[in-house]
Amino acid sequence: MKYLKIEIDGITQKKNIYKFLKENKFSEHYISALRNNLNNILINGKATNVKTVLKNGDVLEIAKNPYKATEIELIEKPLNIVYEDEDYLVINKPSLLATTPTRSHYSDNLSGMICAYIKKKDDNFTLRIMNRLDKDASGLILVAKDAIAYQKTVNIKKEYYAICHGILEKEEIIEKPILTLQENGINIMKRVCDEKGQSAKTTLTPIKTLKDKTLVKAEIEKGRTHQIRLHSSHIGYPLIGDKIYGNEDEFSHTFLHLKRLSFENELTRKQYCFDIDFPQEFLDLIEI
Repeated sequence: MKYLKIEIDGITQKKNIYKFLKENKFSEHYISALRNNLNNILINGKATNVKTVLKNGDVLEIAKNPYKATEIELIEKPLNIVYEDEDYLVINKPSLLATTPTRSHYSDNLSGMICAYIKKKDDNFTLRIMNRLDKDASGLILVAKDAIAYQKTVNIKKEYYAICHGILEKEEIIEKPILTLQENGINIMKRVCDEKGQSAKTTLTPIKTLKDKTLVKAEIEKGRTHQIRLHSSHIGYPLIGDKIYGNEDEFSHTFLHLKRLSFENELTRKQYCFDIDFPQEFLDLIEI
């Protein structure tokens, strides 16, 4: 079991472990999970519980992952790893690879590949993907290796790039709620802009004109499913290859790429920033 070690100092009034963790912004869900196993909390190397009163000089250790391990089919395929440390794994996902298991992608998805990779070193690994990409999309995927890294990751910023039909001449800001459609009470893939939906904001900035197409930078707020694809189509600039919201064209998938990703771990105060290349299929069009 892996622990976060905290040296207790500066306590001026009676305080138990529960109150200490709450004051330090650990979630109620996480604290509750710590109660599931006596060895999840140690004081000076000895098992204890959240009711224990802390003293200056104590060494508190809390389990980094007090949850059940993820149980999905392990897929032994190589990952394109951009970065890895004790807390995070950053991957460059190719297009046409599903991020999570589905009925049609049960044995071919990124989640199964990640679990196969990490479980060789940590059998208790619980999968936490912090930003999902559509199967068609490519780019950076952030994985938190444990519950503490997950809840202490803040200020996530994402910079997408896409190629759309038409010539986008100026920056466009689209603020349209997104509604998930249903059939017989079951969500279907297609979304629509509708005032009954969830709030969403997308900023599209033209980067380069490509004959009758435009390379655009896309930045989003909220991060709804299909947000960039739907909002681009809504203003008349559907992404090339988009079979749901776009036009019939010769491209096999949507040209959408998460190129830049930054975030901060508020516990360690470490800041991260990653910027990867465009896929070759983007470069082939950009360099025309």
